[in-house]
Amino acid sequence: MGDVKTVALAGQPNVGKTTIFNELTGMTQCVGNWPGVTVEKKEGSMIYKGMKFNIVDLPGTYSLKADSLDQKIARDFIIENKDAIIVDIIDTNNLSRNLYLTLQLIELGRSPIICLNFIDEAEKYGISVDDKKLSDRLGGLPVVKTSGRYKIGIEDLKETILNYKPIPCEIRYSELLENTLDKIVEKLERYSLPTDEKFKGVPKRWLAISFLESDPEVLELFKKNEDLLKEVKKIKEELERELRHDTESYVAEERYKKVDEILKDIWKENIIFDDIDKILLHPVYGMIIFAIVMYVTYSVVIGLGNICIEYIKTFFEYLGVYASRIVPEPFTGVVVDGIIKGVGSVLIFFPYIAFMMFSLTLLENFGYLTRVSALFHKIMARMGLSGSSTIPIIVSFGCNVPGIMATRIISDTLRRISTLLVLPLVPCAARFEVITFMAATFFEKHVALFAMGIVSITLILLSLVSYVIGKYIVKGKPEEPIFELPPYRLPDWNYILKRTWVYTKYFLIKAGTVILAGSILFYYLLYYPSEENCYGMIVGKILEPITQLMGIDWRGALALLSGIIAKELVVSTMTMAYGGIPNIVESLTPLQAFVFTLVTVLYIPCLATIATLFHETGKSVKWTLFAVGYNLTLATLVGIVVYNIGQLLGFA
Repeated sequence: MGDVKTVALAGQPNVGKTTIFNELTGMTQCVGNWPGVTVEKKEGSMIYKGMKFNIVDLPGTYSLKADSLDQKIARDFIIENKDAIIVDIIDTNNLSRNLYLTLQLIELGRSPIICLNFIDEAEKYGISVDDKKLSDRLGGLPVVKTSGRYKIGIEDLKETILNYKPIPCEIRYSELLENTLDKIVEKLERYSLPTDEKFKGVPKRWLAISFLESDPEVLELFKKNEDLLKEVKKIKEELERELRHDTESYVAEERYKKVDEILKDIWKENIIFDDIDKILLHPVYGMIIFAIVMYVTYSVVIGLGNICIEYIKTFFEYLGVYASRIVPEPFTGVVVDGIIKGVGSVLIFFPYIAFMMFSLTLLENFGYLTRVSALFHKIMARMGLSGSSTIPIIVSFGCNVPGIMATRIISDTLRRISTLLVLPLVPCAARFEVITFMAATFFEKHVALFAMGIVSITLILLSLVSYVIGKYIVKGKPEEPIFELPPYRLPDWNYILKRTWVYTKYFLIKAGTVILAGSILFYYLLYYPSEENCYGMIVGKILEPITQLMGIDWRGALALLSGIIAKELVVSTMTMAYGGIPNIVESLTPLQAFVFTLVTVLYIPCLATIATLFHETGKSVKWTLFAVGYNLTLATLVGIVVYNIGQLLGFA
C-alpha cells in the first residue's frame, strides 16, 4: 500500500465535519484525547484504490488564532504536520463566513481541498455557487461539492484526496495592510527568529499577520526579543493612528472584504430566512417564543413520558413479585427492595430523559438552539459570562459533564472560569428525573408548570450567582462573541436518534453500575442492623438538624446525601427510605416536596461533575472547593427561606 498519508478535516462548527469523517472512515475509527489535554481526538483510516489514509477530525474552530484550546489544537496540528492533506469543510449555505478560515489556512502556507458541504440544502434553498470560478479565484485550489447526509460527492472527495498535490497559493489584501505586513516582515528578517521547532518553516508573512492580531502564542514566542517587539509595536501604532481603531479588527475586516471579492458573481445567497431570524432574535418577541417553545417541550416530554411510565412500572412490579418467589429468602430483601425497587424507581423515569434529549437534539438539528445562544448573549454579558457560555449551559441540560467540557470553546480565560463555576447549577437530566417524579407525585394537574417553575427559579439563581462571581470574584470584561447561525434544516432523523441514544445510553450505563451499587449500599444502610435502628437513620439524624429547617426529615436528608454519588439515586433512596411512593405522599406536604426538589436541583453536583470540574479548572483545588461550597450553601439557604416563607403564606 505504500506510505500512509494523513488527511486533516478542518472547518468551523456545524459544517457537517463529523458526517464527512464517518463517510470517509466507515467503522474504522478510534476516539482518544489530544496529547496533554482532555479534548476528544477522533481518528480513522480510509483505504481507497490501494492507498491508505489516516483521517483526523480536527476540532471545529471559527479561527486559527490561538486564543482558545480548540483553536490552538487545530492550528498546532496544521503547523506541525506539514505533509498532511487539509480538507477545509465548508457549509455552502454560509460560504461567505466559512471562507474566513480558508483564508487563514492559505496565510499559513497551506493549500487545502475546499469541500462545499450541504450542497443539497443550498440547492433546495436556491443558493448556487460556481465551483470552477471559486477554484480559480482561490489560486487553483480543488473544490468539491458534497452532502455527507445523502452521500453526494463522497467519491469525488476521495478521488481528489488521492490525486492531491500542493500548489502555491497566496491571498493579497489592501495596499495599506500589505505595506504594513512588508514592514514587519522586513523587521523579522533583520532579527534572529526563535528556534521553536513548531514554528520552523511558517511563512514570515503569517507571523506578521499574527503580530497585528496580537496572537498570544506568537507574542509569547518572541517575548525575549524585546527590540523586535518594540519595532513591531511602533508599526502597529502607526497603522492604528491611520485607521483610528485596533489592528485586530482591521485584519478581520480585510479578510471579509477579500471573501466578498472572491464570491462576487459566483455565489447567489438566498435570504428567505432573514425575516424569521429578526423575530426569533428580537429581545422581546424572541424571549416570548423561547418561553413558549420550552413550555411546549416540557408538556410534550412529560405527556409522552407518562404514557410509557405505566408500562415500565407494571413491568418492575411483576419482576419484583417474580423475584420474591425464586430468590432465596435471605437475599429477597436486597434483591426485591434494594436492586429491583431501587434501579426500577430510576428506570421508570427513563422515558422522560429520552424524550427530553430527543427534543433538545431536534431543536439543535433544526437550528434553533444556536439562535437561542445569540438571543441570550447580551444577557450573558450582563451576568458576567461570555455569550459563548450559552452553548455549555444548553449542553448541561443533558448532563453537566459534557457541558463543563464544552467551555473549551470560550477563549476568554476569566469568562471560562466563571462559566465553569455556575454550570453545576444547570438542572441536568438526572435532576430532571427528580423534578418529574415530584411533579407527577404531588402536582399531577400542573406537571409542566411545576417543572417550568423549578427550572425558572434555578436559572434566576444561576443569573444572580453569575453576576456576583463575574463582578466580585472573577473580574474582567467579557469578549464579544461570534455566532454562526446555521440555516434552518429539516430534521435528520438518523442523526437525531443516534445523538439521543448517545445521551440516554450514559443514563442506562449508570443505572446498571453506579445506581445499582448505590441502591445496594443504601438498602443496607436502611435495613441493617435492623429496620427500626439502621445505619441510615444514624447518618440521616446527623444531618436532620439542618434539613429540618427546610422541612426535610432524616429520610429526605439521606436521599439528598445519596445524590452526591449520582442524582439518579435520590429517587430510589427516597423510595426505600419512606417505604414506597404512597408513603412518600403521606409523609410530605406539597410545600416540602417543592422545597426538596428545589434543594436537590441546587446542591452539590454528582461526583462525576465534581471530578470533571476539577480537571477543567486546571486541577484547581481552590475553584473546585469554591464551587462545591457555594452550591451547598446556596441550596441550604434557599431551602430554609422558601420553606419558611411557604409556611408563613399558609402552604404548610
